[in-house]
Amino acid sequence: MNNLERRGILKKYPGISLPLQTALCGVLLVFATPMCCAIFPQKSSLQVDRLEPEVRDKFKDLNALCYFNKGL
Repeated sequence: MNNLERRGILKKYPGISLPLQTALCGVLLVFATPMCCAIFPQKSSLQVDRLEPEVRDKFKDLNALCYFNKGL
């Protein structure tokens, strides 16, 4: 958008700014969101001693990994 402003296209056609920004955001969301969900793993692990205190107290006798779904 900055490049289009510098070239004067948005000044020449001021009504195209909103539809163009909406279309660009839509295209980026359509392609970037699934790609990022594919790059980063859904499941992750964490040591029990690194959990919140109230959760850690429930599992204090276990010295293991806690697996969780990130919920992407």
